[in-house]
Amino acid sequence: MADRILEIGRRGLETTDEKVKAMMNNIVNAQTPGFRKTDLQITSFPAALEKAKNKVEGEPSAMLPKVAGVYQDKTHGALLRTGSATDLAVAGDGYFVLQGSAGELFTRDGRFTLDENGVLTSVAGKNPVMGQGGPIAVIPGSRVDITQDGDVKSDGVAIDRIRIVKFEDQSKLESINNVMFKLPENGGAHYTVDENPRVLQGYTEASNVNIMDEMMQMIYLQRIYGMDAKIVQTRDASLSRSLEMGRPSQ
Repeated sequence: MADRILEIGRRGLETTDEKVKAMMNNIVNAQTPGFRKTDLQITSFPAALEKAKNKVEGEPSAMLPKVAGVYQDKTHGALLRTGSATDLAVAGDGYFVLQGSAGELFTRDGRFTLDENGVLTSVAGKNPVMGQGGPIAVIPGSRVDITQDGDVKSDGVAIDRIRIVKFEDQSKLESINNVMFKLPENGGAHYTVDENPRVLQGYTEASNVNIMDEMMQMIYLQRIYGMDAKIVQTRDASLSRSLEMGRPSQ
């Protein structure tokens, strides 16, 4: 039978390692427009250790530190001025709608460009941007203006309107890469078209990752990892001494 305290320490190391990986992904994408940082929800190690010490009845697996869930921070990033006519940002909680190979995609990353056919597409993935009439296309080479209401104009002539949607519960969205999202297969995410959006031309929304906060959290996790490692080492040494004491003398 595995030693419970040793197993708790080992699982503590594993969950801390997973948390560090998520944090490193946040730091790497700190400059990715529209990126939403994630964090892992982990069961409390001190509480689990206290239960093990007091021999509280219950399933051993319930006492082990483990990843209980993934939390995605949906707070907005800062607005950055780019000056590009096809760069857009949404003020508020709305999402741009993109045409994906398997259905609609949703994003706050407003880095868009025009392809050779005049179709407005995302810089990342080259997905067409959806308007009220389908993928938005302008006359190649024409001047593009986009109003705060989302109206798209080609040489001053309105041709379509950017489709912006709002979700009842953003946490229901399924992340693809923390920049693009899709509807879950269970259909739990519901949205409505924002009839009065505020679209900012010449801006993009930055990642909501705060490098200083992530670095402070990294220092904290290093200390936790060290504590977990010390518990494993101490418990292993204690068990080794017990085995030595139990051996018959020569």
